[in-house]
Amino acid sequence: MYTEVFQKSRVAGQIYDLWSECAGENDFPYKALNSDELERLLLAAEPGIGKITLLHESGRAFAGGSYTEDEGRGFITMVLTAADARRSGLGSEMLYALEAEMKKRFHLKEIHISYFDPVNLVWEIPGHPGCEHPNSPGVDISSPAYEFFHAVGYRDYSRQNSYFRQIGDYEVPASIREIEARLNADGYFIRVYDPDTMEGMTDLIDHLGNSMWRRSILGEPLPADGGRPILVPVKNGRVLGFAGPLDVEVSGRGFFSGIAVDPSARGRGVAKVLFSALCANLRAIGAGYMTLFTGEDNPARRIYEAAGFTIVKSWADMKKEV
Repeated sequence: MYTEVFQKSRVAGQIYDLWSECAGENDFPYKALNSDELERLLLAAEPGIGKITLLHESGRAFAGGSYTEDEGRGFITMVLTAADARRSGLGSEMLYALEAEMKKRFHLKEIHISYFDPVNLVWEIPGHPGCEHPNSPGVDISSPAYEFFHAVGYRDYSRQNSYFRQIGDYEVPASIREIEARLNADGYFIRVYDPDTMEGMTDLIDHLGNSMWRRSILGEPLPADGGRPILVPVKNGRVLGFAGPLDVEVSGRGFFSGIAVDPSARGRGVAKVLFSALCANLRAIGAGYMTLFTGEDNPARRIYEAAGFTIVKSWADMKKEV
């Protein structure tokens, strides 16, 4: 009843047709992609990442998932059914087939839908044409997909909120400059990361235990080697956090991989100063807006909200035992 899809295969074109058909729907926030982009995203091999995509023989439904070798985690990336075939059982049929294949191939006991999925789906910011975010951190709770995954046994374990702000006119507030002056007096400074003169970045990332940051921060080349600058708070030559890397995407979005501060430096306003420096530096290199997401219960949300960021979409991280 279904076929596994491989890059540049004949049936890969059917997935592209189905994606294009659904991309204009109100409850499908994901960006329209050309066939090369879709094949690279869902089908192309990547080091350390396994991918499986199954297409129903009718061409009216498909399901795709991924697996990270370093952590042994499996993810459901997308289950998509054509509008005229919904509520017919096709979507759940394809999902169950994908779960079975992932369990057999990757020896999984649990499958997730979350921001740790290495396959990143770009979605468009509601009410802001041309503005987009490069990954979906779970299941859009305003979409029919949320009800679907509940019905087939997935359960929420976390809630993520996506934030948005125009930053073309961003200026560092006077209150932040006052905090920065106090930090400077205590020996804390915001600098561009330089491993030759600073220490502690690897220890910090290892302590935080975030595989996405390990790839995006530790894996970033130095600016001298073509990499992008990373802002860090330092004291006595030791890295106590990070934000960045600094970059502007084609859409005008200021790149944002994350922000973190070492526990020893928290409670002083370091994160507020670091985030403000990030916004100001991104504006200076041409960014027109920023998007980011964080957990519903993450205290970091206060930093973003104080900087004028507002929630534009909420997502559920979900999982299921298989």
